[in-house]
Amino acid sequence: MNRTVKHITYSFGNFANTIAYQVFSNRIQFYYVDIRGLNPGVAGVLWTIYGIWNMINDPLMGQLSDRTRSKYGRRVPYVLLGAIPLGLSFFFLWTPPGQSPWTLAAYFFMILFIFDTLYSLTIIAYNALFPEVAPTVRDRVDLSTVREIMAIIALLLSYILAPIIAEGVGYVTMGAIMGALIAIGYLISMIGVKEKPIDEGEVQTGLGASLKIVLSSIPFRWFLGANISKEYIWLALGAMLPFWRKYALDIQESVDVFGVQLGAGDAEAILLGLAFILAIPCLLIWRPLVPRLGYRKAWIAGALVFLPGLLIMGLANNFYTGLVGTLLVAPGLAASMIVPFPIISEIIDDDAKQHGYRREGIFFGMNGGITKLAFSIQGVLFAAVMSTAGFVAGQTVQSAAAVTGIRFLIGGTTILACFVIILCMYFYPLGRTQNNKEASND
Repeated sequence: MNRTVKHITYSFGNFANTIAYQVFSNRIQFYYVDIRGLNPGVAGVLWTIYGIWNMINDPLMGQLSDRTRSKYGRRVPYVLLGAIPLGLSFFFLWTPPGQSPWTLAAYFFMILFIFDTLYSLTIIAYNALFPEVAPTVRDRVDLSTVREIMAIIALLLSYILAPIIAEGVGYVTMGAIMGALIAIGYLISMIGVKEKPIDEGEVQTGLGASLKIVLSSIPFRWFLGANISKEYIWLALGAMLPFWRKYALDIQESVDVFGVQLGAGDAEAILLGLAFILAIPCLLIWRPLVPRLGYRKAWIAGALVFLPGLLIMGLANNFYTGLVGTLLVAPGLAASMIVPFPIISEIIDDDAKQHGYRREGIFFGMNGGITKLAFSIQGVLFAAVMSTAGFVAGQTVQSAAAVTGIRFLIGGTTILACFVIILCMYFYPLGRTQNNKEASND
């Protein structure tokens, strides 16, 4: 299998991951709170517990794959065996029974943890293959570009097709279709992937020792700060988009868009869908810039170009100003997609040079677990701001304070997260000179 085809098939896993993650983060909070009536405060508590569980769950899954020894490899079996159960668990997210608030909360809690455990097992094994599939700087930037183009296709399905299906024929049907795409994508991703034989002299460290080594990595600590902030931006944009469209932009019925009448769901899909389409050429622009600037400077630049669009989104009060804001976030979205995986691969390479063996699983597991603190941060901020501002679920009109709270969550908090990324990458110690040299030698 040639390099390009291998990159494309492997990237189908990111297609599956993006659907699972983005439909989940974009619709699940709106579905359970605004449609099913789950109390926002209860939702915030559940998200906090979920984030804490991920701090435990993801490193365990990473360590499990690092220590796995099979004739099919350390990572591939988990992706192949996890694909179908993960797709099914995604479907069951959208099938809560009854109308009781306590039953709804209990079901959400249970299915959330089942889905997340399967998701973590599959995605960490898949992600841990990235440094092996792409061993050089150029390979990593190229593969990251292909991965993120596939992710944008999945984002369009997540933010355009999923809401249309959900509002047209129901969330259960949407869950079935998206769940099937998740399973199929992961299965395709393993075509042609063969892991390198494990060095017989490789030392297998326990979970405690692995965690100590990983968390002692200064580059990894600064990366985590930036990646949590990046994750928060994506979560806040996705989770708040339906509330922002409905209450800040006041799009609840049909709306006239350039002379065409669009339903509320269609207008929401266009608002972010066009931004994702624009992100594809932005990715192609970032592709040659990242090796030239180096990963660190590229992420700083990406955070800076995020700011105008986020500011306008926070101030927008109709479809057109909202569209300007979402289109202007496209370059920032593209930068935040292409940079993190090459950076964590660089960190893993640095750790391997120091200790003599590779720990992709535990690094990706710790990254996945700690980064998902962004869910807890988003959940706590959502519960605190919406409750304090007096948000009332399902209402046609919200108070001015509630609308201001929505604007602050989608615009203000995300701008603060951008400044955290800039700070963390300013102090990130790796790749200040070697990225350019290595890229020029590839």
